[in-house]
Amino acid sequence: MTNPTDTTLRQLREQHPAWRVWYVVRAVSRPTILWCAKPEHETQPVINANSPEELAAQIKASRYMT
Repeated sequence: MTNPTDTTLRQLREQHPAWRVWYVVRAVSRPTILWCAKPEHETQPVINANSPEELAAQIKASRYMT
């Protein structure tokens, strides 16, 4: 069985090959996922988003878009 979060991660990586994309599971009161990305060969900026759609929009709006 394929994990839907990992499928989404793979799709984001395919759509934005110049970016390092990952997610962090935050398990404070209830598990949530924080989506993260940064240009592949840069140390900053790191983009954080609450959804994969928000992350993709922020990547597209970034001056580092390639």
